[in-house]
Amino acid sequence: MPVALTRKKKDGTLYQRPAAVEAWIETLEPVEADARLMRFDGVARARPEYVPTEVLLYFLRRAWAEGERKEFEKIFKILLKRVDHSLRSTIWNSDIGSAADVRDEIVSRFVVLITRDCTSKAGLLDFYEIHFNQAMVALRTSVLRKFKAIAGDVTTVPLGSQEPDGSEVSPEVEVALEAFLNGDPQKIDDPAFRLVLFAAIDRLPPDQKQVIGLLLQGIPIDSKEEDVMTIARILQCDERTVRNRRDRACKALKAVLEKEAEL
Repeated sequence: MPVALTRKKKDGTLYQRPAAVEAWIETLEPVEADARLMRFDGVARARPEYVPTEVLLYFLRRAWAEGERKEFEKIFKILLKRVDHSLRSTIWNSDIGSAADVRDEIVSRFVVLITRDCTSKAGLLDFYEIHFNQAMVALRTSVLRKFKAIAGDVTTVPLGSQEPDGSEVSPEVEVALEAFLNGDPQKIDDPAFRLVLFAAIDRLPPDQKQVIGLLLQGIPIDSKEEDVMTIARILQCDERTVRNRRDRACKALKAVLEKEAEL
């Protein structure tokens, strides 16, 4: 039987998956993992045997909860491939920015959301298991608004306070900021300074911003333990690549912070 969702609506009732999604889950639960993965990938969306993305997400979350890291990584790749394919058909170059930058920002936020969902019990992805496309439209709209604001020279909300669940900057972010500020925690209490820092992060190249965003969520770069979610595993690259991106990003951020400190 499918594991129940935990997030509640405003009226206090639990989120419920559509009957069709529940039926797919019940059908695929007895199937061996490798056979199930074959059902997830390589099937055209128009075909009746196409497995809804809500179902992929259910098995992704279950794989993490049960410690099946290899299965998790395989489903993760398939899920991101579907997201990328969808974004390529809906996001084009425009006067608000390049399509590649917009897609990278959407994927980056989605990856961070998956990471936070797996490392907490807040049910952050529950709605995605109910209406995945609708949830992604909301995420895409949020990112497009940000790019439109930048194009119109409007102050944007800093990275870290734009999570889909509307949460504020997390304690992990505060700790990471102290490291960025070289042990000067008082600067963190300055809203103007925080705005400068997060604006600088937003201007980083997508690959560097993605790494910094995950670091600010408290995700380690690498780990010898297979049950630990790491940036290297999420981004499907070796830890040296992640560290190089981090170092380049920190060098750029340090330059911005030093300049701000002189003001």
